[in-house]
Amino acid sequence: MRGGGFGVRRRVVTALVVVTSTAGALIGVAGHARAVDPDTLRPGCEWRTPDEEAQHIQTCTLYSEALGQNVVVQVRASDQAPGQTEQAVYFLDGLGSNDEYNNWATPISGAVPAYSTSYNLVMPAGGKGEWDTNWQSAPTGSTTAPQWDTFLGEELPAYLNENFDIGTSDNAIVGVSMSGAPAIIVALNHPEVFAVARSYSGFYETNNPLGWVLIPIIQTARADIDNGLSAMWGLPLSEGNTWADNDVLSRIAEAKANGQTIIISTGNGIPSVGELQLAWQTLQQQPLVLWPILIPGALVTELLGVGLEVGALTSTVILNAAAQRMDLPVEFTYSNGGHNWFSWASTQPSDAAQIEADLAAAAEKSAAEKSAAQTSAVQESAAQRVVAPQVQQQAAAAEVTTSQPTQTPAAAPAVETTPSEPTTTAAETLAAQPTTTEPPTPTENPAAHPTTDGGVGEGSPYAIPSTTSAAANAR
Repeated sequence: MRGGGFGVRRRVVTALVVVTSTAGALIGVAGHARAVDPDTLRPGCEWRTPDEEAQHIQTCTLYSEALGQNVVVQVRASDQAPGQTEQAVYFLDGLGSNDEYNNWATPISGAVPAYSTSYNLVMPAGGKGEWDTNWQSAPTGSTTAPQWDTFLGEELPAYLNENFDIGTSDNAIVGVSMSGAPAIIVALNHPEVFAVARSYSGFYETNNPLGWVLIPIIQTARADIDNGLSAMWGLPLSEGNTWADNDVLSRIAEAKANGQTIIISTGNGIPSVGELQLAWQTLQQQPLVLWPILIPGALVTELLGVGLEVGALTSTVILNAAAQRMDLPVEFTYSNGGHNWFSWASTQPSDAAQIEADLAAAAEKSAAEKSAAQTSAVQESAAQRVVAPQVQQQAAAAEVTTSQPTQTPAAAPAVETTPSEPTTTAAETLAAQPTTTEPPTPTENPAAHPTTDGGVGEGSPYAIPSTTSAAANAR
């Protein structure tokens, strides 16, 4: 159902992938359609800045039917050899997102250098205040209802597979602040795509009066969207609303059934040492003349961040208690830190190592399941090859048996009769034979020698009148 150049390219490349995969299977070789090369720009991509080119971050523009517009996606392609398993970490931007680039791609996030170059990093831009979700109607200032969940879980994986050879399974998705909860929801909606979900400082209980009030207020204040209460998930409590579908607390149990790994962290509002160090390094990079302006602004931002992080902490504790009560394999981490990039960047090296380990485990699990399925298929095929000849022999024997006529006793030949000769029994036939007694002499009285059965054969020259007794006549 996709249209435009993106849909056409996808269908063509899908056909090529099928042909290539089939040929590879026939000769016992598996591989990808093309080599993965981080230095090669894909169609529709560019190096946005020299720094991003040095880090192999391509900025690609593609049309999305789900969003009804062009969208920018930044990709740092892996440097693996062709034919290797290609996995990706998708990074969703926060409330301060823009349409040109993703904040995770900037040095302040600390994410890009933290991850091994054997993993692909995917960073879509845009969607400010749109909560990375499927809207029921168009938000303020737009003519279409954006379907971010559909884009992230369906369109984007297909595009990445076509252009970067990234697999459509066993990937990770990361969200921060506004996108923290949506990252988990997208993963739950598309478990075949995402094996790992990671959230920083998110807000997870949205389907309640507090969520119904705060989310529209934030959308109005930060993104100029004043119809979020009804346009995004429908009016709360109304028929057809999807607030519960996007409430992490209501759906977190699905992760266990899906076999997914969920990692959630939050600060407590108190600035961490690492956070303060990064803030100081950033300030030092600015001209001294700007310090009197930057420092007050940074303090105001820090105070606002404390309030937001305390809110995230409260939400995380509630979710943690529910996950513990349901015995869910969800990992929660608490630390000092505010609601800002300095805090989130300070833990990127250890967070990246953990996500990579979880991705490796997911890939290993999938490979083992695939191998087991192939072994089972081979065994089943071998069993069928052994059983098939026996079944054929039994069928042939049954066919031979049914083709031979059944042996039945021969019927006695019918005695032909004429209209003048009624059918008689064997005894009657014997009785009908002429007697062999000598003819009476003239001195003998024929009546003195009656026949034994009262008659002779019809038309016999020796026929005599019947002399049966009265008893016989009475019969």
